[in-house]
Amino acid sequence: MKRRLFVLPIPSTQFGGGGASLVDNEIRFEYQRGGAYYRGALRFKRVCATRTRNEPFCTLFHLEDAYDTLVEIAPSPWLEEVRRDSAAWAERYRDPMAWHHYMVYLDSSGCFEVIAEGWEQLPEKPGRWSTPRAPS
Repeated sequence: MKRRLFVLPIPSTQFGGGGASLVDNEIRFEYQRGGAYYRGALRFKRVCATRTRNEPFCTLFHLEDAYDTLVEIAPSPWLEEVRRDSAAWAERYRDPMAWHHYMVYLDSSGCFEVIAEGWEQLPEKPGRWSTPRAPS
C-alpha cells in the first residue's frame, strides 16, 4: 500500500538540467520560474538504504501514486529484508522499526527509493545546484 506524503511543488516535467539526482541523502532538482533558476530537495534523515531505477526500467508499480509524489510503502518486503539483514547494526541505527520505505517517481529521472527514519522538504532557494568538478 502506498500512503501519499507530499506532492512536489512543481511538476518534474519542468525540471531543468539533468532532471533529479540523489546526492548526500537528498533528492535534488532545479527548475526555472520567471526566467530565474531555483533549486529544491527532499532530505532524508538517518538513511540506511537507497535504490534507484532509471526511467526505462520502471514498472507501473513505480509510477502509480508516486508520480511527482513522495509516498510511503507499507508493508514493504524491501524494508523487512533490510531489517533482517541489519540486526547487528540495530543499536547503531536506533530502532530499526522506526525506519520507513519512501518512494518517488520523477519524469526523465526514474524512481528513487529510500529507507530512512524520516524526511523533510528543503526550502526553495534561488540558483542552481553546483556540480562537483573532477580533479585535474
